[in-house]
Amino acid sequence: MKKSASHDFAEGLLGFIDASPTPYHAVAGLSKILLSAGFKEYRESETWDAVPGSMGFVVRNQSALAIFQMGEVALSAKTGFRIIAAHTDSPALKLKHQAAQTTGGCLRIPVEIYGSTIHSSWLDRPLGVAGRIVDLDSSPSEPELVCSRQPLAVIPNVAPHMNRDINEGFRYNPQQHLAALFGKGTLEELFANLLPKKRKLPSPDVLVAELFLYETEAACLTGFDQQLILAPRLDNLASCYAAVLALCKMQPGRQTRVLFLADNEEVGSVSMQGANSAFLRDFLTRLLPRKTASNDLLLRMLAQSSLLSADAAHALHPNFPESHDPAYAPELNRGVVIKNNASLRYASNAISQAFLLRQCRKNQIPVQSFAARSDKGCGSTIGPVCSALLGIPALDLGIPLWGMHSCRETSGKDDPLFLRNAFEAYWNE
Repeated sequence: MKKSASHDFAEGLLGFIDASPTPYHAVAGLSKILLSAGFKEYRESETWDAVPGSMGFVVRNQSALAIFQMGEVALSAKTGFRIIAAHTDSPALKLKHQAAQTTGGCLRIPVEIYGSTIHSSWLDRPLGVAGRIVDLDSSPSEPELVCSRQPLAVIPNVAPHMNRDINEGFRYNPQQHLAALFGKGTLEELFANLLPKKRKLPSPDVLVAELFLYETEAACLTGFDQQLILAPRLDNLASCYAAVLALCKMQPGRQTRVLFLADNEEVGSVSMQGANSAFLRDFLTRLLPRKTASNDLLLRMLAQSSLLSADAAHALHPNFPESHDPAYAPELNRGVVIKNNASLRYASNAISQAFLLRQCRKNQIPVQSFAARSDKGCGSTIGPVCSALLGIPALDLGIPLWGMHSCRETSGKDDPLFLRNAFEAYWNE
C-alpha cells in the first residue's frame, strides 16, 4: 500500500525525535538539515552578510537557533519580518551526578526536575543518559554532546504490598522517589560509557556535565491504521521540525522570513538563549543593511511584521472529557489548533487570527480552536513574550496532544503535516 504524505512526514519526525534526546542534540540535527538545504552558519562574533536572497542561521548555547531567509529585495521601511517562534526544550529529569552514591549495591543518582513533568510517567521505563560534557583538562572548546544510545537506568516503582496508597493519589517526592538506579557500577563507569572515544578517561572531578535522562524506546505509530504518533518530546520538537522543513522547501520571496527556536520555555524563558531575552530582537537588528541600519528603521519594519508562536495544544481526552470546554475541544487528526486565553497566556487576538485563518482557508488547511475551561488555568507559550518584546501582533497555534508533558505524548499522524502546511501558508503571504 502506498504511504500517504502525512505518513512519510510522521516517520521523518519520529526519526528526528529519536535522534534528539536533549535540546543540544535537536539543534545539532536541525543545523545539519539547514546546512544541507543551503543555509550558512554564522557566529555571533562575526560580521554577517544578510543580502537579499541569502539564508543563514546562528546557534546559541548549543540549544537555540535563530534562522533567516532574506527577501528578494533589500530590507527597508517598506518591508517587515514574518517570524515563526517555537522552543527546543521539553520537561525532563536532570541528573545530579555529583550526588551519586552506592545504595543497596546499586549506583543511585538523584535527579532535579526540569519543567513541569508528569512524574509517574518516568517510572519503570528503560532510560538512557544524554547531554553535554566539558573536560577541564582539555583545551577550551564547545562541550561534547554525549548520548548512551542504550538503556542504562530505571526509576522503579514500589510494589503495592509496600505502599497501599500507590493507586490512591500517591505523591512522589522528587528527591527521594525519582532517583535513577543504574545497577552495580560507578560514576566513573557512567562517564566511560558516555565518552567511549577517550583513551584515558579523566576523573569525574574534572568533567563539567549537564546530563539528562531520556526514554530509549523508539517513537512509533500506533492505532488500527497507524493514525496516532506515540513519542517523547512532541512538545515541542514537532513544531521545530515542521518549521525547519517548511523553511527549507521555500525559495526567497517578498518578505524576510525568520525562524526562532528558543530554549528554556519550560522553565520561564529567562536565559540568554530563551525567548525572554534580547536574542530575537538583536538577531533582527543584525539583519538590517549596515549602511542604513538604525533603531528607527527597525521600529518601522517591526510595525509591518507579525509572529506565529508554535507550541502544542491540549486535545480532547476521551478519558477526561470534563477537563475541557466542549466548545473548545480539538481532536487528533482534525487540524492545527489556534489557542486563545483572556488573560493573555496565549498571544492570539482577532487581528492575528483573521490573518492566519484567511491563509488556511485559501490553502484548505483544517483549523480548530482551544480555550481552557473558565474554571481552570492553562499553560503559556513564548508567543506573548516575543510579541511584547518586539511590539508586534502574534498568534499561538500548535498540534493537539494527549498527555502533554508526559514522558511519552500522543498526537495524530496527520497533524504535524497540517502544521508544516500552515507554516508555509503563513510565510508565503
